[in-house]
Amino acid sequence: MEKYLSLVFLYNRASHKKILLIAAAIPICLIMLFLLQIGNPYEASSYMLMERAFGGPWVVLLFIAVNVTGLIAVANSLKGRKALKTSCSTTGYTMRRLCLSPISSYLTIFFYYLAIILILWGVAIASLYAVGRLGLTMAGATEIDTKLALGLLRTEIGHALIPIAHPIVIIFNIVAVLALAGECARSCYLSWHNGTPSAGVILVIVAMFIVWAYDPATSYILVAILIIFLFSALSIGDIISREKRPKGDPFKVNKHDGIVDLDSVEYDDNVYLEVNSSAEAYGSGSEEVSILHRYGRAEENNGRKGFQNFNPVWLRRRLMPLGINLEKTNFFFGVCIFTAVAEHLVFYGKYLIKLNEIKSSIKGITIDSGMKMPYFWELEIHAYYGYIIGILLAFFLQAYWNYEYYNKKTKSVYVMKRLPDSKEYMRTIWGAPLIQALFIVLIMIVQTLLDLCLYVFVTPELALHQDYLSHILPF
Repeated sequence: MEKYLSLVFLYNRASHKKILLIAAAIPICLIMLFLLQIGNPYEASSYMLMERAFGGPWVVLLFIAVNVTGLIAVANSLKGRKALKTSCSTTGYTMRRLCLSPISSYLTIFFYYLAIILILWGVAIASLYAVGRLGLTMAGATEIDTKLALGLLRTEIGHALIPIAHPIVIIFNIVAVLALAGECARSCYLSWHNGTPSAGVILVIVAMFIVWAYDPATSYILVAILIIFLFSALSIGDIISREKRPKGDPFKVNKHDGIVDLDSVEYDDNVYLEVNSSAEAYGSGSEEVSILHRYGRAEENNGRKGFQNFNPVWLRRRLMPLGINLEKTNFFFGVCIFTAVAEHLVFYGKYLIKLNEIKSSIKGITIDSGMKMPYFWELEIHAYYGYIIGILLAFFLQAYWNYEYYNKKTKSVYVMKRLPDSKEYMRTIWGAPLIQALFIVLIMIVQTLLDLCLYVFVTPELALHQDYLSHILPF
C-alpha cells in the first residue's frame, strides 16, 4: 500500500498547485460570465435569471475549456524528458524504482485523476448554486430555492452536471468521466517513458460538448457512449500491448512515438546500429519476430509471394514506412473503424424505435392509418458521418504521419528519393492510407447491405410503402 501512496504523493506534489488553480478558475469564470450576461444584479429582473445567465452552449464550452486546459497541465506535471542525456534519468525510472508494474502505475494514476475530476465536478455544481443563489438574492427574487432548482435544470450546463430526470445522460456522464480519467492516465504513462502524450482526451471532450450543449436524441447519446467505451477499451489494450514490445529497440522505432526501455539499454545519440546488424538482432530465429518480416520486407517463397500480393493486411504493412510505430498506426486505424461503425448505429436506433411503434399499432391484419415505416434512405440520413470522418482521418492523417516520419523524425527523405525505385517514397506515404480508406469503404458497403436486409425482411409488410423498392437508392 505504501508504494501506491508514494506514487500518488509524488504526483500530487508536482500537480497540487495546478489543481488548486483549476478549482479557483471555475467559480471565477462563472462569476464573470454571470456579470457579462446580466450586468448589475441589483438592477436586473429576477425572471428567468438563471436561464439568461447560464443558458446556451457557451457556458458548457467555457467549463470544458477550463477543465481540459487544467487536466492537460496536470498530466504534464511529471514529464518523461531526459534530465541529462548521459544519465537518461526519466520519470519512468522513478516509477520502476517504486517496484510497481506499469499497469499498476497506470491504474493508480487513473484513480488519482478520477478523484480530481469528481472534485472539479463538485466544485462546478457548488459554484453554480452559490452564484445563482447570490444573484437571485441580489435581484430581490422570492422563492429562491424553487427558481434556483428550475433554473439549473433548464440550462445546458445545469442539466449536464445534474441530469436528474435523464438516465441516459447519467450513463453517458459516468462513461465519459471514466474515459477522461483513463485518457489522462494514459497521457501520463506515455510521457513518463519519453513518449508523446495522448490526444485521446480531445475525442472524449468533443463527445461531452456535443451531448451537453445540444442535447441530441437518445439514439445519438447511446452511440456516443458506445464510441467512448470502445475507444477506452482500445486505449487500455494499447497500454498492455506496449509492455510486450521488444526490449532495446535497436531501430529506435519508439524514440519519438513509443516507449524506450531505459533499464535494458542506453543509447548514444551519436552512434546508430547498422540496419543489417539490427536485422540480425531481430532475426527470425529469436523470440521476437524479424523486423523485416514485421514490415513485410523479408523474402518469401514463391508459393506465398503471389498470395501476399493480394493480401490487404500484408500489403498495408508492406507499404508502411520501415521503422514507423506500427502499434500507433494500428491503434489509430482501429479507432477510425470503430468510430465509423458506432456512429452508423444511429440507423438501428431510429429503426428499432419506429418498429416498436408499428408493432403496437398492428391489430390482426390491419394497421393504424398513417403508421408506415419511413423510406430506407430517410432512416439512413445522418448515419454516415462516422464513415466520412473515419475515411478522411484514415487517409489524410495517416499520410501526414508518414510524411512527417520521413521529413521530421528520421529525416530520411533524401535517402528515400535516391533509392533505385523512385516511386518507393510516394508509395509508402500514400499506399497504406489508401488501403485503409478503401477498407473502411468496404465495411460501409457491407453494413449498408445488412441495413437493407433488416429493413426489407424484418419490417412487417403492412408497414412498408408500396413503392419502397424505388426509394432504396438515394437518387
